[in-house]
Amino acid sequence: MALTQEQRADLCRAKLRSLARDHFGRTDGVDHPVPWGAALEHEGVWTALLEVSPERSFGQALVLGVRNQAVSLDLIAAENAGAVARRASLFDPSPTVWRLDGTTLSPAEPEEHVTVVAADIEPHIADLLALDDVVVITEHGSIIGECLGLEVARVTGAGSEQRLDVGVGAYDQGAFAAINPHMAPIEALAEVVAQVLTHRRKNALTHPINRMVRERWVRSELMADPSQIGMATLEIVEPMLPRDGIRDIAIASAIGAATDGDKVLVACTVGIDLDAVPAAADLAHRHSADRIIIVLPDRDRHALVQAIAAQSRLPIEFATSPEPWPT
Repeated sequence: MALTQEQRADLCRAKLRSLARDHFGRTDGVDHPVPWGAALEHEGVWTALLEVSPERSFGQALVLGVRNQAVSLDLIAAENAGAVARRASLFDPSPTVWRLDGTTLSPAEPEEHVTVVAADIEPHIADLLALDDVVVITEHGSIIGECLGLEVARVTGAGSEQRLDVGVGAYDQGAFAAINPHMAPIEALAEVVAQVLTHRRKNALTHPINRMVRERWVRSELMADPSQIGMATLEIVEPMLPRDGIRDIAIASAIGAATDGDKVLVACTVGIDLDAVPAAADLAHRHSADRIIIVLPDRDRHALVQAIAAQSRLPIEFATSPEPWPT
């Protein structure tokens, strides 16, 4: 029988208390409920267990420390501890990250990001994607076609088995193929792109198509005119972590040269995403950027997001996002 959410939370709290007692001698403290594991505090000393998606949870753990003016912050992770340690090293003060192996803790050393290489795109597939308003992007070994930041096609397979799946996201691609089995890929892609262009514009009626992945829509606007944020050039870069689908929240980023000559990592986000700053810092480190610009609507410039940004070792500035969607 699967555990309930409350039972999982109880187990995480008990696990953290045991680790804090046995490894740090912390026998007292107040439990703080968190959705990604467990947190324990005693006289400003915080200990946190990153049980769910440790890399993504890192930003929320940082917020915990900032909001409560932590004296120190120890983070424990059984999975991806090296990646968490890499992110922690990009902030000052840096949380201490521990790798959990069974019941044993050891200091986690920063690990470099591993790149997944995509299969070569076949010429006939490349020809299909050479459509106006379609941008080809490679992310974590996948080749996708986007229109105004929204996925409209995905390349699957390799060599003679390679094909183009058309539709808005993986689910729609499967449904579109089932409903239109005899439609040629070039016709299917043109139809989907036309639908996206109809709904993804300022004066359109509200529709699911103009509500999804708005951060990538913002990036597409900046790619068309980088000067909006003081950039001379921009090139799309993949996120540090693969997305689970088009509804997954993640920064949409690009790297390029600013008008002052600096190499800048631009990270677009919409809504309050506590992972945005750590994810941007991680990407900037990977691409050896001089500084970071986080582009977001003014209403989403939350004080906690700015507080995390202030702790980044690399300078971070904020820029107001264009909002090309209906309001």
